[in-house]
Amino acid sequence: MNPSKAISWLDRIGNWNPQLLREIRGKLKIRNLAVAIGLSLLFQLLLLLLYSQRIPSENCYAQLRGLGCIGSWQDWWLEQFRVLTWTEPFILFLAGVYGLVADLALEDYKGTLNFIRISPRSSINILMGKIMGVPLLAYISIGLSIPYHLIAAISAKVPIAFLLSFYSLLIATAFLLFSASMLLALLSGWQAKFGGQVSAGALIFSFITFVWVAPTFMWWNIFTVWSSFSKFLVGGRINPIQVEWWYLSITSNVWNSHIFTIVNLAIFSFAIWRILQRRFHNPTATLVSKGQSYAVTSYLEILMLGFCMQSGFVDKGFYGEFQFVLLLFIYIPNFFLFLAAIAALTPPRQALLDWVRFGALSTTEGHSSGFGYILRDLIWSDKSPAPIAIALNLVFTQVPILIWVNTWSDSSLREKAMVVLASFAITMLLFALISQLVMFLKTRNPSAWTTGIISALVFLPALIMLSLSINPDRYAGVWLFLGFPWLVVSNIKLSDIILAFAGQISVIIALILQLIYQLQRAKMRET
Repeated sequence: MNPSKAISWLDRIGNWNPQLLREIRGKLKIRNLAVAIGLSLLFQLLLLLLYSQRIPSENCYAQLRGLGCIGSWQDWWLEQFRVLTWTEPFILFLAGVYGLVADLALEDYKGTLNFIRISPRSSINILMGKIMGVPLLAYISIGLSIPYHLIAAISAKVPIAFLLSFYSLLIATAFLLFSASMLLALLSGWQAKFGGQVSAGALIFSFITFVWVAPTFMWWNIFTVWSSFSKFLVGGRINPIQVEWWYLSITSNVWNSHIFTIVNLAIFSFAIWRILQRRFHNPTATLVSKGQSYAVTSYLEILMLGFCMQSGFVDKGFYGEFQFVLLLFIYIPNFFLFLAAIAALTPPRQALLDWVRFGALSTTEGHSSGFGYILRDLIWSDKSPAPIAIALNLVFTQVPILIWVNTWSDSSLREKAMVVLASFAITMLLFALISQLVMFLKTRNPSAWTTGIISALVFLPALIMLSLSINPDRYAGVWLFLGFPWLVVSNIKLSDIILAFAGQISVIIALILQLIYQLQRAKMRET
């Protein structure tokens, strides 16, 4: 290659994305490149050597060697195609997640991440440079295996349409996963705790990717998107699971399944990138704005609730008690969703002090005042207390579930579901108020205190009650007051429900008054 042309290409890359050029210069060293190429070619050579011992022949079964031989050349190529298809996602996801998390953690630990933040380039330009550049060696390794993969597919008579679908979904999923990895690296803060051991968090995220994300990617697509190609992936025909979303089938038609999967990957990627844009240049800001939280929680609720709308359940008479089980499957992810929303929306002490000084509570001349302005600030301002936003998120997510519950034919199940939903909403409001009060304290690490207190409120009451032999059958009202409706909802009395909810509401009122008092004290100090 002409050196002047190479320099010209590097200059063009640098003008387009300086961060990508920086990553290329850091990653594409002779030794690193040789290792990546060597490992990729060695893997392909070993795979070919393994199957060279299993070449089909007339006296195939008379010359068994190790795994034996294969009956036909098509099957011989098909098995190699299958190995490559299953291996590539694991290699790409594992290498990309580890590389991105470790790279950003190391940048943060060394202090160079703050230098990158003040770059005149946009956050999208910088972070896209990271995604394209940090896993560059993994891209090269996978790229070198594509010719082998293509030859094996053609020889095994695998439709090219499957390869196009496979690589399209692989790229879309990798982009989402790598974006989420960068977000976790920017949020976690464990690099400051581990000091130089910045690879600890990267190993944790990589392990989760290996044991959960990559297998989920393959099996979800095998049972939905690639069900018609399942014989090329698992050696036998797999009938697609009959999955509908709001009564619209997403597995019976290959186009529907592709559109549903890709659209959701795009929506999740877009949401993550909005958070990345917000967080990259302002690490002290809340994770999401309140307006974004309303959109995200509403969409996730509609997405989850849509899977409960299956025409097959009606046809086969599955509804009834099964509806209550479906509510449990919605309740569990909702519980973690709202814990995440509380963590993402609760502003720290300094943000609240800024809101008291300059926000709706400010008493400076010419500043808007009145209850309407304060309420608008509580709904939309990122520095205002979070409980009102959490309450609105509960409204946006629980109203669709209430509408669904009211369509149930069994009145006793409807009543039980109402108790569960009311208990969930009140418990989440309690957690939001407690989190905001703890974050407003003058403590060294309020986030750690908040996490510890909320974790204790989730787990300790049940352990204490069980250790004291206070069982749910005899003390149903106490268990409901502590936020465990599923254990008592089948046999609880109306009087216990009223007393439990009255107690919880009393605690909420006390916490609200305490928060108002703390804000008024802060306002008086500022005045």
